[in-house]
Amino acid sequence: MYRVVACSADKSSDGIALGVRAGLRVRDMEMVQFHPTGLIVPNSLMTGALLEEGLRGAGGRLLNGRGERFMERYDPARMERSTRDLVARASFTEVLEGRGTPNGGVWIDVAHLGADTVERHFKGMVKRCRDFGFDLAHGPVEVGPTAHFMMGGIVTDPTCRTDLEGLFAAGEDTGGVHGANRLGGNGVAESTVFGGIAGDTMADWVVSRPLPRVSRSAMEGTARRILAPLGGSPGAAEDLYGLQSRLRDLMWEHVGLIRTGAGLKTAIAEIEEISRRAERCRAPGGPAYNLAWQDWLNLNNQTATARLIARSALERAESRGSHFRADFPQSSAELYNVYVAVADAPTPNVWTEPVRLTRLAPSAARPAATVEVGD
Repeated sequence: MYRVVACSADKSSDGIALGVRAGLRVRDMEMVQFHPTGLIVPNSLMTGALLEEGLRGAGGRLLNGRGERFMERYDPARMERSTRDLVARASFTEVLEGRGTPNGGVWIDVAHLGADTVERHFKGMVKRCRDFGFDLAHGPVEVGPTAHFMMGGIVTDPTCRTDLEGLFAAGEDTGGVHGANRLGGNGVAESTVFGGIAGDTMADWVVSRPLPRVSRSAMEGTARRILAPLGGSPGAAEDLYGLQSRLRDLMWEHVGLIRTGAGLKTAIAEIEEISRRAERCRAPGGPAYNLAWQDWLNLNNQTATARLIARSALERAESRGSHFRADFPQSSAELYNVYVAVADAPTPNVWTEPVRLTRLAPSAARPAATVEVGD
């Protein structure tokens, strides 16, 4: 749902949207992580594909369009080895303030490490760049922030049970595991650990249980809703791909790396408008191999999730981790989570709850952060 993404194009927040429609609570939806170094490939959907953080960890330099190592302005001690959120936001700011590269990014340069070293230690990254005509081993390559991971999602207990009996969730569809700023490598670890737990929990749950009864009328109502765009003529219908593009721009500009209360309110209103207009879209043909229909389904789920992100971001009047409010740039002394529930309400029900510190409490003294390496 963002203009620039690191993930697969078919990853469209379906799980979160389905859970919310079923009446489940979500938490931490404002916490969306942007990776600092997504490859910029003009006029290509590959824009946003990751160049790994190990490049910066090994001594890679980030330069703006003027050739300045701009991280000196944002974190002079750690420079390019600062945290993901700070480096991504710094790159975004450089572009926003007119110091970006020709294609709206910054440069990453590892050539000073030596071509042999780069070729040997970063084979995959060198190949990825060469596939698009860039030579990472011998010169700078354009990169920029890219939407990478959602820390928020469906509320579950430690065994992956949700509020709804018989419905389980794990992985990036859930919230609460990563706090405000996921560490590199923990995405795969979460899916592996909680995927296994979910499997064991579900296997135990179904033992000796009868098949659940399905409401035929509810199923027919759902089928009518999702099949509605099929078979119609585009004619005077809404432009599906125009709405999709507008949602991506809107989220990037107002619900992305730098947010404000005014921008979030604008986004919320326009997301509602996009959702209403999407009801008038048409997808000619039947359901088989109908990409337009699939994209319509994706847009519905993306607008549902976008609404949750924007509303949660408006509720959190502070900056913390991946969530940055230009109108509230400091972190609050209070630790809390933002929750949202929709159910059948016309507007989302949003509230906060204090963080329960059951093992460790944050202290004033924190160890120096090192560059993150991983997913």
